[in-house]
Order: sequence, then structure tokens, then C-alpha cells
Amino acid sequence: MWNRIKALVWKELLQLRRDRLTLAMILFIPLMQITIYGFLNNDVKHLPTVVLDESHSQESRDFVQAMAATQYFDIHEEVSSEKEIRQHIDSGVAQVAIWFPPDYARKIRSGGTGQALVIVDASNSTVAGSAMAVAFGVGQTRGTALMFDRMGYGQATRPQTAIELRIRPWYNPNLRTPNFIIPGLVAIIVSMTCVMFASGSIVKEKERGTLDQVMVTPVRPFELFLGKVIPVIGMAYAQMTVLLVLARVLFDVPIAGNIPLLYASAFLFILAMLGIGIRISTAAQSQAQSSQMSFMMFLPMVFLSDYIFPLNGMPLAFRVIGELIPVTHFIRIMRAIVMRGVGIEVIWIHALKLIVFIVVIWAIAIKGMRRASA
Repeated sequence: MWNRIKALVWKELLQLRRDRLTLAMILFIPLMQITIYGFLNNDVKHLPTVVLDESHSQESRDFVQAMAATQYFDIHEEVSSEKEIRQHIDSGVAQVAIWFPPDYARKIRSGGTGQALVIVDASNSTVAGSAMAVAFGVGQTRGTALMFDRMGYGQATRPQTAIELRIRPWYNPNLRTPNFIIPGLVAIIVSMTCVMFASGSIVKEKERGTLDQVMVTPVRPFELFLGKVIPVIGMAYAQMTVLLVLARVLFDVPIAGNIPLLYASAFLFILAMLGIGIRISTAAQSQAQSSQMSFMMFLPMVFLSDYIFPLNGMPLAFRVIGELIPVTHFIRIMRAIVMRGVGIEVIWIHALKLIVFIVVIWAIAIKGMRRASA
């Protein structure tokens, strides 16, 4: 009996060794999981920040330096108007803005209270919550230090609060979680649908032995691709529509921007994800391998796409990987249109990156298709 069991075990090990893709998945997926999970955190740092300093004083510069010293805020540039603040935050160039009115320093020097405004892009509630908490802490620390200075100089036995920091979260003032989660969730669900259905399409023909029969017909590879992807495109759009309607009805998540623009952007995203699915389908030898490869793709799509965990708090290598993932850019497009109501003048850069990805991935997919049918 034990000899027969040993023989069966040895047969399975040999079979596993021959199936290099499955062996790689067994080793690589846990390694990728523990690496990604180990670096995930909500401790957001290096948020791009702009400053509108109408005070032009040492007091305002000291406050900005205190904000930068926390390493949560990277001061990118100084702007000259509220309009520029809005442009920078709408475009995603900045996530935080600090605004000092002209009388900020004068009020502090006269023993009064200097008021400053911190504006935070709250379309990402995780980032906004961290930024607001740190900014409030800096304001309290600076204000307390100035109060002790006043008491030391004998200006007042009960000095006024030196700094009043007003914080304004834009686009999601109540920091509602559905407003932040659902646009990203729509992108994640649509991406999974596209990859799963597309990745199983060609490999299913391989397993059934019908791919060779199709390829000897007058059907060209491009026509075969269209026949495979058009139904999935329709399904993805239907799924996206249902999700957006449910988000509005059940969770009161409004769409502030242009809906046709949102759907046009979604077409680019769907094409990109279908390209990934088709490439997986041409590389896999079985539907089991196709499922394994698709699952491997879902991990970075969920955790490295700015969906829940902000890329700002991750190492540089993960931020680079995140920028190469189509889901990252569609999530940014979704939140920009749904929450901020911006137009093509803001999202064009993300649309351009999706187009570049589509060209590259479909060139690879078509090449793989020709190799698989050869």
C-alpha cells in the first residue's frame, strides 16, 4: 500500500514540476501577497501642497516650514489666487492648499488671533482625514508656542489663541465613505469582469480543440478578437450602469460631472482590461491556469491602484507599479468626474496613459494570438 501511495505522490510532484506556470503561481502569489500587505498602510505622507501667502511674513513662512517638517506635506509651489488653488486641486497636482490672508501676521503681532485656511481634497477620505489631523496638530503646536512667548513677554496673563486654523475639505465635506469607496469599487468590479471573461475565451477554445477549426476558416485574428470582446464590452457597460444607479439610489452618491465623458473614458479602460484578459488567455494552456493568472492580476489591481490604500504612503517601487496599472488611472478619472465634476481638461492625461497602455497590451495580445494559432 505505501509503495503505491509513494508512487502516486511522486507522480503528482513530477506533474507539478512539469507545470511550471502553476509552480510559479504557488510560489509567487504568496510572496506577492506578503510583500504587498507588509507595505500597505494608511499613514499618508508627502502630500503635494501649494501655498497662497497673502501675508508674506515670517510668521506664515514659519507655519509652512512646520507643515513641511512633518513630512506629510510636500510644498510644491506658491500660487497667487484662489482660482489657482482650485485648478491645482481639480487637476490632482495638489491635494492640500494653505492660505494665509493679508492680516495674518499683523493680528499675531498685535496679540490677536491670526487665521489661516487649510483646504484638503476630500475625494479620498483616507488621505483627507490624515491631512486634516496633522494640519490641525501643527496649528495647535504653533499656536501654543506663540501663546507661551506672549506670556513670557508679559503681554497678557490670559493671551488669546495665537492661531486659528480653519480646515475645509472640498468635494466630500462630510468625509462620507461611500463617496470615496464606490467610484473605485465600480472600477475594480468592471476590471475583474473584463479580465475574467476575456481570459477564459481563447483558452476555452484551446481546451475544446475548436480554436484550430476557427483559425482555418476565413475568420481573421482581428475578427476573432472582436467577436470575443464585443459581448464583454456590452456586459461591462451594463454592469457599470447598474452599479452607478445603485450607488445613487442606495448610497446617495451623486455624479457631479459629465456622464458621457465618464462612459467614453470607461471605453478606454474596458479595452485596456480586455487586452490583459486576452493576453492571459493566449498564454494559458488551460482554464485553471487562466484563473490563476487572473487572480495574480487582481492583487495589484486592488491594493496598488489608489482604491483604498493611497500610493503616497508606499515605497517608490510600488508607486511605479501602481502608475502602470490601468485601474489606477480609471479610478482617478472616476473620482474626478463623479466627485469633483471636472472635464476633459483635467482627465486627459489619465486618458492618454490608458491609450498608450491599450496600444502596448493589444500589440502583445495579437502577437500571442498568432503564436497560439501557429
